[in-house]
Amino acid sequence: MIDFFQITGSSSFAVRAALEEGGIDYTVHNVHPRNRDLPGFEATNPLKRVPAIRDGDTAVYETGAILLYLVERFPSAELGPQPGEPGRGDLLRWIVYLANTVHDVHYPVLWPSFVCADEAGHAGVQAKGREKFAQVGEYLEAQLTGRDWCVGDRFSVADIYLYMLKGWQAYGSGTLGGAALDAHYARVGARPAIARARELDDLDLQLMRHNPNLRGGEPI
Repeated sequence: MIDFFQITGSSSFAVRAALEEGGIDYTVHNVHPRNRDLPGFEATNPLKRVPAIRDGDTAVYETGAILLYLVERFPSAELGPQPGEPGRGDLLRWIVYLANTVHDVHYPVLWPSFVCADEAGHAGVQAKGREKFAQVGEYLEAQLTGRDWCVGDRFSVADIYLYMLKGWQAYGSGTLGGAALDAHYARVGARPAIARARELDDLDLQLMRHNPNLRGGEPI
């Protein structure tokens, strides 16, 4: 049984969706975004950030790391190529690229204050952010053109991660990619396990919260 520390509608969505997709048994521990002193949370992730999981004596945190861990830990769940299998290198490349580059691509555009405390610098931060946003979108569009999934013809946790990061465009950063990425988003979102994860996280089709003032069903 996986202990899953999460905040609904946050980065932990990708991990919940992977757990649902793989039919993996897990117990949810809802972390309050303003009070992170949940028992066992700091022991699982000393940074007190979600997502984080505990699998017996093993603790894993950081979204990409957890997704790769689940692929190997539960091979029968078929969440991606195993070490030595065709497509494994592509899976590693995708997860690392999504974690290193795409995960933060919305932030400079939406919240320049995260990068620069001086308001006079916000316009410059946003301008550079939009440049990178466009570059990332072009790359992703090229990678998905003519293929259904990130790793060739095989659905994987990379598709789940990309789905979440694409969905964050609903916050107002702009449209990430073009027709190929839009089609990929629709394919992933139509999967029953992904729809179930959205419902559990109280999210609509655009990954926006139905009830913005609630996390895990509790007021923030």
